[in-house]
Amino acid sequence: MTEDFIDMVDQMDDMFARLFSRMDREFSAGTPQVYGYRIVFRNGGTSAGMAEIPAILPRATREPVTEVHQIGNETKVIIELPGAMDDMIRLEIKGSTLVIDAMDADHHYHTTASLPLVEVGSMQRSFKNGILEVTFSNLPAGTTVPGTN
Repeated sequence: MTEDFIDMVDQMDDMFARLFSRMDREFSAGTPQVYGYRIVFRNGGTSAGMAEIPAILPRATREPVTEVHQIGNETKVIIELPGAMDDMIRLEIKGSTLVIDAMDADHHYHTTASLPLVEVGSMQRSFKNGILEVTFSNLPAGTTVPGTN
C-alpha cells in the first residue's frame, strides 16, 4: 500500500510540474487556458488512477463544470458559474434533465445535468461565490412519473 501511495504522489508531482510550467508559459504569452486533472478512486478507495483532462479550452468557450451527487434521499447538482449573478440564473426541468442558463457581463453559460427520479417540486437552490447548488428530494425506487408511461 505504501509503494502505491508513494507512486501516486510522485505522479501527482510530475503532473503539477508540467501543469505549472505550461500555465506559466501560456500566461506569459497572454493566453490563459483552463486545465484540469481527474483523480479517480476505485474499489472503495483502495486503488487510484489519475488522468489529465484532455480538453484545453479558453475559459470563455467551455461549458460550466457540473456534478450530480446522490446523497441519502437527496440529489445535489453543483455547477461552477464564475462571475454569474444570482438573478441571471435560469433553471428549467425538461423530462429528466435540468437545464441551466446563466449570464455575467462577458459570458453566457449553458449546460445540462441528467437527473435520477426526483421530486421536481422539492427543488431548492443556493448560489454563493460562483457555485450554484440545486437540491432535490429523490423519489422512491419504482415510482412512476406522470407522462412517462
